[in-house]
Amino acid sequence: MKITINQLEHDLIRVLVKIESNGVKIDTKKLERVDHQLLNRLQTTSEKIMEVAGTEINLNSNEQLSTLLFETLEIQPKVTSKGKSGLISVDKSHLEKLKDDHEIVPLILDYRKINTLLSFCNQLKEVHPKTKRLHCNLNQIGTATGRFSCSDPNLQNIPNVKLKDKENETNKNKVFASELREVFIAEKDCVIIGADYSQIELRMMTEMSQDSFLLDAYNKGIDIHILTASKVFNCKVSEVTEEQRKIAKTINFGLIYGMSAVGLTESLTTITKKHHSKEDAEKMMSEYFAKFSGVKSCLEGLINYADDHGYSRTLFGRTRPIPELSSNDLKIREKGKRLAMNSPVQGSAADIIKMAMVNCDKAITEKGLQSKIILQIHDELLFEVPENEVEIMEKLIKHEMENVVRLSIPLIVELGKGANWAEAH
Repeated sequence: MKITINQLEHDLIRVLVKIESNGVKIDTKKLERVDHQLLNRLQTTSEKIMEVAGTEINLNSNEQLSTLLFETLEIQPKVTSKGKSGLISVDKSHLEKLKDDHEIVPLILDYRKINTLLSFCNQLKEVHPKTKRLHCNLNQIGTATGRFSCSDPNLQNIPNVKLKDKENETNKNKVFASELREVFIAEKDCVIIGADYSQIELRMMTEMSQDSFLLDAYNKGIDIHILTASKVFNCKVSEVTEEQRKIAKTINFGLIYGMSAVGLTESLTTITKKHHSKEDAEKMMSEYFAKFSGVKSCLEGLINYADDHGYSRTLFGRTRPIPELSSNDLKIREKGKRLAMNSPVQGSAADIIKMAMVNCDKAITEKGLQSKIILQIHDELLFEVPENEVEIMEKLIKHEMENVVRLSIPLIVELGKGANWAEAH
């Protein structure tokens, strides 16, 4: 673990220069096809909305939409608060609650989704005329936690939609979203290898908390969400249902981000399709913390540390100032607590991925290979690999990424490969 953050960021510069100049190849013909289909769909959806509304309106104006829905069509709002404009909100979360109340609401949600997908298409068109590849900027200190941000274009938000049966999928937007990663392709005679850290943030929490249940699960290769479900729902591991596992997964990831009981209530309702009260969520959270006492004391310790020092700190020494904790405003202080819990976890994961990038690049250079890193997205590295180097690179990537640091639990990397990013993930 003896690496200073300054040294790491310094070593990373030459790797990033390579990644940005490598760029990634885009299948422009496929992109044009998806773009064209989306534009047609946008046109059809707009016409349907106007037909139902019985009037022409600007669908990108929240003001006109709010007036149409709640005054002209007299839909009963599900929120009481009004925005600065004095109009009832038409944001996604509110419209989701209203989609069974009027046929126009799902159409508006559809329209917005198509627009989002079109904006991704437009970003992917920014292919360099000489290299015929897309070159984005990876910003080393683009986020406060140490994770990269990505710009011109931002590829961090490209949807990751996997479909079991694309042919029979009725939600066309899902089909188009799933095709966006297919547009990222390998050069001739090459394949793309995607290397993804498995549950890295939960592993960081396990390392920091040294919670005996979590350590045991990761060292024995037990599914962490099934284990959590068995503890929270008081049943045997073999009896955990798919729904219970989903709830446990929400709890596991949510608590790292300082999720509140209200947040968990909404998630529970979405998962089970049944109403849940705040008390249900509170009971579930206290059950969790009673069983995973190491996590509870770790989260409290992280808040206390940030409160005392004015900053949070990752496993490897990256700090983040959290002035929110000294605010007199309760809301701002609560936000500070969430940052104090989450920043060390997210930041430690970011540190590990950065170290892995430096190590992979070094190993590729030392072995004189033609393979190259072409992208870093969240917990995943993408490599463009000549077909004759696939075997050696699979071993190299796995070895370098899994052995980048010594922890109490193993780091696991999942590899995928294919002609495009969708296949490799």
